[in-house]
Amino acid sequence: MNKYILKFRASDKAEFETIIDGRKTVETRAATPRYQKVQAGDILVVKCGDQTVEKKVKKIEKFDSIDELINSVGIKNVMNLAPNIDRAKYVWRSFPGYDQKIKQYGLIAWYI
Repeated sequence: MNKYILKFRASDKAEFETIIDGRKTVETRAATPRYQKVQAGDILVVKCGDQTVEKKVKKIEKFDSIDELINSVGIKNVMNLAPNIDRAKYVWRSFPGYDQKIKQYGLIAWYI
């Protein structure tokens, strides 16, 4: 079992808190080589500022697009506070270079 650190921006603290309270059951990242190493059974150490929570990866899926991810997983499981898919896409695309990374690598979804 390995541990992997995932950082949340301070501006995303409310979404981080949905991991703590269990409303968010799927965490995602662009499926770059760095994140392709994570396997079921590994631990995600999720940090936001001085708060940290550890979550065990139960299952992993890879998706080619945001639409494919949302259609399979459901928006509330992956981005609990987004009122709709357009807002969710806006959040994903707010990370520098993320749109291109998703096009190149797809998205990885960790069920936590």
